[in-house]
Amino acid sequence: MKDEITPVAVDIEIGGQTERYTLIITKLERRFESCSELLGGDRTGLAAQVTVCQPGRDSGDTFFLSRLVGEEDWVIDAKFGANGFPHFSHGFGSRVTKLRSLLPALTDPLDAAARERGLARVIGRDLPLTLSS
Repeated sequence: MKDEITPVAVDIEIGGQTERYTLIITKLERRFESCSELLGGDRTGLAAQVTVCQPGRDSGDTFFLSRLVGEEDWVIDAKFGANGFPHFSHGFGSRVTKLRSLLPALTDPLDAAARERGLARVIGRDLPLTLSS
């Protein structure tokens, strides 16, 4: 299926004020990567590319995320600034560094999109990912 650019408005409370961010989902797909045991073994799950735009901006930081089968949250594999500067970059599903995630308000739309696209049978906050057959 061709990826669709999907902007989603997300309200986030910061310091007692609610700010409206825009989450742009540019890629969401099922992914399998075969790796040697030395690199942690095979990885199966979902891969996503999203851009998070601050209020009033048309560009923002781009994140590459993964959620492997059985995991309860999305993990940031790579982060690039709005200007393309790489803050860090790890391979799909790398779990050998400190795990970082986005706020749940920013990952909830990914969960919903995975359900809508038929990629996941079970997905949500604190629910282990089960892929659709």
